[in-house]
Amino acid sequence: MKNLIAATMIALLISCEAKKTEPTVAEVPATPEVDYTAHHVPEVTAVFDAHGGFDTWSTLKSLSYDMGGSTTLTELQNRYARIESEEQTVGFDGENVWVYPPSEDADRQRMRYNLMFYFYAFPFVVGDPGVNYDVLPQIELAGKSYNQVKIAYDAGVGDAPNDSYIICSDPETNKMEWLLYTATFGGASKDKYSLIKYEDWQNYGGVTLPGKLQWYTYEDGVVGEPRGSGRTFENVQVSTEYPSMDKFKMPEGASIAQLPAE
Repeated sequence: MKNLIAATMIALLISCEAKKTEPTVAEVPATPEVDYTAHHVPEVTAVFDAHGGFDTWSTLKSLSYDMGGSTTLTELQNRYARIESEEQTVGFDGENVWVYPPSEDADRQRMRYNLMFYFYAFPFVVGDPGVNYDVLPQIELAGKSYNQVKIAYDAGVGDAPNDSYIICSDPETNKMEWLLYTATFGGASKDKYSLIKYEDWQNYGGVTLPGKLQWYTYEDGVVGEPRGSGRTFENVQVSTEYPSMDKFKMPEGASIAQLPAE
């Protein structure tokens, strides 16, 4: 009996010590059980297929890349995010957008935290539920004709449901080459379109993602000169495994980025 008690006490001590020393790992969220493809139209499916297929994209759990002095990590099933640079880290933990070290300008990150990820992950990001498609007549951009699919959102979807996007794809290959978009977050005009050219497509884990996004001036349907030097994406990695969810936890003392007042 004494030996049994002693063995039990040792087991309890080992258990307690393990609890003290083992790091806490945030629980991996469940993969959403949603039929993402039910609302897709053939024209947008053709674009997805030209870039590896939406089914392939849906198997991925993690995407990371370096861009402009920052490193972005996104958990793809629920869109948890972490954007880390020398100056600050911005994250989304499934509930709050947070900024660390704390900042008086934290609210500005509410729009910015996933903006570049969203542009980068086209066309796949517009396969989500709550997205509506409108097939438009072909458009001419820089002397070439392209197919068009316009994307709009149901009310209450995302932080800026009044935004709209137009995927411009090659009629022969169905590959996306241009993106027209409006940005309405914070009250910006929903009628003025900006223009991005997608370049240097590369395959990662079965899906094709761009190496560079180049903005162009665009006025009255005419493509102008490049705006700036564009955004280049490096050290791109995708995975079918979830990243460590601890990376998205809000640090103690971080600022929470609030939505702008309507």
